[in-house]
Amino acid sequence: MKRDIEIICKEKEQELLEKYFGNFDKEAAGECDESIDAYPKELPLRIEAEFRDYLAELWKEYSDTPLVLEEQKLRQMMTEDDVEGIEDAYKKAKRITLWERITGSNSEDVAYYKGLLYEYTRDLLTVMRIDFLEGITGRHINCKAFEE
Repeated sequence: MKRDIEIICKEKEQELLEKYFGNFDKEAAGECDESIDAYPKELPLRIEAEFRDYLAELWKEYSDTPLVLEEQKLRQMMTEDDVEGIEDAYKKAKRITLWERITGSNSEDVAYYKGLLYEYTRDLLTVMRIDFLEGITGRHINCKAFEE
């Protein structure tokens, strides 16, 4: 049963990443003219909130105790540490040429910025999942694959 919970959590992570970032593998095969406006800087926090709500519902299904995610401080530190790099990438992606302004894209810089946001969000969701699984199982996973 606990293994099933991990699989469900990973599927939800992937669903959220694809919902907000699309499929990177498919996009790598073709040119994407995307606007930076599709990826606001607070996007990882919105995804975190959506995943937290999902985990809270899942917790209710499997546990009678209140949900306490111990790693919330770690996630806040991750946010503070990554803000500077994301901010720099955002500023570069906002500087666009006339042609890019006309077409509404700045593909190289937007792709780099999007990649940073994606990696950060993926790491954030992983920490949340591990934290959740440690709480639901009552044992520490130490960032290793969950095993029964």
